[in-house]
Amino acid sequence: MIKIYFYIVTLLLLLGSCKKSEKIQRVSDAPVLAEVSNSKLYLDEIENSGLLNASITNVDSTQVINAYVQKWIKDQLMLSEAEKTLSNDIDIDMLVQDYRESLLLYNYENALVSNQLDTNITQTQIEDYYKENSSAFKLAESLIKCRIAVVDGKKPKLERFYANWKAEKMESINNYLKEHGTTYFMDEDKWYSESEVLSLTANSIKPRSLKSKKVLQEAKDGNEYFVKVLQYIDKNEDPPLAYVASNIKKIILHQRKSKLILKLKEDLYQREINGKKVRIHNRN
Repeated sequence: MIKIYFYIVTLLLLLGSCKKSEKIQRVSDAPVLAEVSNSKLYLDEIENSGLLNASITNVDSTQVINAYVQKWIKDQLMLSEAEKTLSNDIDIDMLVQDYRESLLLYNYENALVSNQLDTNITQTQIEDYYKENSSAFKLAESLIKCRIAVVDGKKPKLERFYANWKAEKMESINNYLKEHGTTYFMDEDKWYSESEVLSLTANSIKPRSLKSKKVLQEAKDGNEYFVKVLQYIDKNEDPPLAYVASNIKKIILHQRKSKLILKLKEDLYQREINGKKVRIHNRN
């Protein structure tokens, strides 16, 4: 958000500088490298930019200067066109002021919030929010909790590995994968979207198999893909709390932040409304 504001303000400032009556011309004793209308580019502008340092050669220095000059000329020509075509109805100064105030408020509010916002969110609060707003959480696709292993099809004892995979002999499985596994994902608490599982298995697994089978093995492009489905949740079902918990935390924090900012504004208003800073004029 800050970057967006920065770019907009920079553009507005550049456009505002196009007003001939207000544009300030820079003066320097350094050599002039280029001119566009009344604007001049001086060598010291490039030197002060940090683009020229002691580590670059004379040839590189010349290339840097030439590139900078070309960019500067193009920018100045564009600004000149903007000056000609920019609608007189656009109040550049007002727009710049609006964005300046927005930036100040945004940064000041963040500074206040960082010191006063309660960021501690308990599991109970997450569960309560989910119960009260479960209808807001809909799955775009099915979820699968599973183990995935990819092994080169030329590796030895694959049949024995598959037998251990089906029997869930985890010690043997882990030892084999450490030695022969190409990639493997063994976190039994992690939820994957259906598309993630298909991607991790190079689309060798059919989507309906993930729902109907618990153990799968498929071969593709010289690799063997093994999947052990631990839990399957259809996209029409409610998502598990663990899958949406991080989003719920963000929502709760955002709500707290909004409430805190409103309170800080109201407190400041009540403190200053009868003071010398604020004057409300009668419109009659």
